[in-house]
Amino acid sequence: MSKNPPKNPSNNSDNTNQVAEKFPGLAAKKPAKSISVERPIHSDEKTVTETGIPRVDDEPARPSDPALEADDNDIDETVLELPPSPEQRKIKRRRALWISILSTLVLLGGGWAVLYFSPILAIEEIEHEGLDLVTESQAVERTAGLEGKPLPQVGERGVNELFENIPAVKDVTLRAEPPHGLVVNINEYQPIAMGPRGKEYVVFSEDGTELAEITSKKAQEFDLPVVASAADVTDEDVFNTITEVLGSLPDDLRDQVRAASGSSIDSIELELTSGKVVMWGNNEDAEKKAKVLEALLGLEDDEAAQISEYDVSAPDFPVTR
Repeated sequence: MSKNPPKNPSNNSDNTNQVAEKFPGLAAKKPAKSISVERPIHSDEKTVTETGIPRVDDEPARPSDPALEADDNDIDETVLELPPSPEQRKIKRRRALWISILSTLVLLGGGWAVLYFSPILAIEEIEHEGLDLVTESQAVERTAGLEGKPLPQVGERGVNELFENIPAVKDVTLRAEPPHGLVVNINEYQPIAMGPRGKEYVVFSEDGTELAEITSKKAQEFDLPVVASAADVTDEDVFNTITEVLGSLPDDLRDQVRAASGSSIDSIELELTSGKVVMWGNNEDAEKKAKVLEALLGLEDDEAAQISEYDVSAPDFPVTR
């Protein structure tokens, strides 16, 4: 078996020289050197491989556009809102209205609280109106405790309680005159008659209630019929009938009555300012009796001059004497 002869290094060199002589350009080229460059992972420079070609997987990401990123964020986070339904709008308006009302009430309440407790509106002057049977001293005595109180703290109910033990007072109304004035208007019961009691006169209402006791001098200022007899005053039934009769008279007719008396509930008599007498009887048919009496009083002077007494106790059959 033949063996391959060992290679002679000189033969390789000779072959190379032969190639160089035949192709001169190849002899000038030198073998490429192996290059390996490492860079940080996040470096913008390309990583070069041993072959000098950048790696595709090591290529850094292209710079991003902020505007595009913002658009992407908007798209991701934007929620499409539907318009509110009519019911939702109604609820929203109602809520806004209540908030406005409550805010106003809070402001008003705060302002009222300041005025309610503040001495800015303290009462310094009290004026009384409507005094007739009630004296000024009585009114001043009842309202003295109101001085110094703020006007908002004074109410009609409380002031009426101050006068509740005065029979002549029907009710009391108030009128504020800021900053420090208060007007107390006293409404009295209408007096119908008065009767003598010693040197004084007692004033009575329509239902026979004793309203006040006045002096004889003041009694002259009242154009009221006088219950002439002391017995009429002490007899409750007779007295009540007298006051009922007087209370049923029209104002213009009652103004012509000077006195009233009666020995019983069926025999009430009225004395007129002209001196003539009216036989009234009991308290029934008061309206009809009053119309008949007015007609008789309207007679001509010649006829009226001959009359001294009018009897209307039976209004369908009046009698004059």
